[in-house]
Amino acid sequence: MGFALFLFFLALTYIRPIEAFAPELVVYRPMLVLLLATFAAALIRTMSTRESAATGQHVRLLLGFSLVLAISIAATGWAGGAIYALVDFAPSMLMFFSTVMLVTNPQRLKATCAVIVASMVVLSIAGALAYHTGYMADKLVIWQLAGDDEGATETEPDVIPANDTSGERLWRVRSLGFLSDPNDFGQALVVALAMLPLFRRPRAAMRNLFVIGVPASLLLYAIYLTHSRGALLGLGSLMFFTIQRMLGTMRTGIMMAVMALGAMALNFTGGRAYTANEESAGGRIDAWSEGLQMLMHRPIFGVGYHQFIQHHNYTAHNSFVLCFAETGLVGYFLWLGLILLVFKQLTRAIALTPAGSNGQHYAAALRTAMLGFFTCAVFLSRAYEPGLFILLGIAVSAAYCARSDIPADRLAQFDAPIRWRATTAIAVVCSIIAIYFIVTVKNATVGRSV
Repeated sequence: MGFALFLFFLALTYIRPIEAFAPELVVYRPMLVLLLATFAAALIRTMSTRESAATGQHVRLLLGFSLVLAISIAATGWAGGAIYALVDFAPSMLMFFSTVMLVTNPQRLKATCAVIVASMVVLSIAGALAYHTGYMADKLVIWQLAGDDEGATETEPDVIPANDTSGERLWRVRSLGFLSDPNDFGQALVVALAMLPLFRRPRAAMRNLFVIGVPASLLLYAIYLTHSRGALLGLGSLMFFTIQRMLGTMRTGIMMAVMALGAMALNFTGGRAYTANEESAGGRIDAWSEGLQMLMHRPIFGVGYHQFIQHHNYTAHNSFVLCFAETGLVGYFLWLGLILLVFKQLTRAIALTPAGSNGQHYAAALRTAMLGFFTCAVFLSRAYEPGLFILLGIAVSAAYCARSDIPADRLAQFDAPIRWRATTAIAVVCSIIAIYFIVTVKNATVGRSV
């Protein structure tokens, strides 16, 4: 019962039918009520079975990070902000805990991934229909001036986006809820693509065509309609790490270069460049520079949860910058530590499971999904959003489920605590230095964009 409720909640989280067809019900917070019910069911099950995919390491890191969010905003002088931070972040945290408590075997893991993929396919079809027919275009498509990454607005009445050949507007599909930004929508599509190989069956070409090929085509077309540069890079990372295992680094690099030229020819990003002297991209790097200044000003707990835009005109457009600017070195260490802990868990599971086993297959797919997600996250301010913590929860579950495929003589090695602190400390320093280097080079070559 609890798992069925979880799947139902997960589908509604992505598809958002209430916002689409009954927005007047949103004020009653039905999704929050359903989340609390799901978490309660998960907690009751865990207390009864004593089974959870998460370890004490995961719990301590996530609870510690949520505490830092509260401290970060209270430290700015707004004591009541601590409660706001905890309440605001609670849905993401509850989604993570619900996932790791309920998704504890391969069948549930596969069903969870199937719901996410199916939901994203439905949203892809809805977005394509809105773009080509105008149906629900006011909700599922936004436009902005061609070449401009800011100032996106709702559609004009009776305008079918696909029929607009003026070249003055760039039309971008999206969804609702936490996927209401085309870039977020593109990021979720990339994650769904990474999960598709989980449903492949050997020697079943026709079935795989319909179960994998058709959905993949729909997801790819939806990514194209988002015109998200971050999603394109995330897609590139998926392809690189998938193809590299088969072809090697050199041939994969050549293939990726050819595919990049093809994406440019197809105007995948809607004419928006990746160069630092392009206004939008340059403005993002300027925001990174401001994030570094915020970190220097308040290095311990940052400028406060959701306070970046109080210090700069725009958000950071980088999840890593957003996290260290708003939560300081303490929060950034815990946030990045949780991510690296999960990634190292998946890597350990892949190394210890027999080649070709289901456990290795699941762990590899979720690790690839994480790589695609965080490639996109370099260009998105989404350090606290539900999508991240749903993915982390599923990844923890994938590592846990892989345990059943590990030979008995390797179980002790798999169960040993993962050393994450030193790796995280190095990653914190290196990521900040990398951001500083990019900002310095950009300012030295083209100056500030705004």
